[in-house]
Amino acid sequence: MGYVERHLLADERVLYKTRLHWVLYLKPLLVTLFGVGLTVALALMPDPPWLWYLGLAVTVAGALWWAARWIELRTSEFAVTSMRLIFKVGLVARYTTELQLSKVESISVTQSLPGRMLNYGNLTVTGTGNTREVFARVHDPVSFRNEVQRASAGRPSA
Repeated sequence: MGYVERHLLADERVLYKTRLHWVLYLKPLLVTLFGVGLTVALALMPDPPWLWYLGLAVTVAGALWWAARWIELRTSEFAVTSMRLIFKVGLVARYTTELQLSKVESISVTQSLPGRMLNYGNLTVTGTGNTREVFARVHDPVSFRNEVQRASAGRPSA
């Protein structure tokens, strides 16, 4: 049971739920692979014999970055309920936002070409009182926006 399900109000139900996109892993993966290649290349150099440790340090840094992104991906939740929008990111340093559907003025989606191809993008939610929240690299942001519009209009989801 996730954060959203544990914090539902009486008679509230989840209409749509998504997470961050796996594209978060790409840069850490590239750094890790670069570190492995660097380690191998530097290990082949005869002098100084300890130089390959630099490549190993890059590999470990990339792996730690990957682990941090894995935790970020696994602990993020974006939900549309019958009454609210609920956003939660993080494990130790947790960031949560809950916004009543009636207080949502607009929700916009920004997608790059790779975002369109891989189905991820940025969600910008604007509420009354000029509250503005931006969430980057969200999986399937268009469906999320459509569910917010459906819920705001009081129509059941498809």
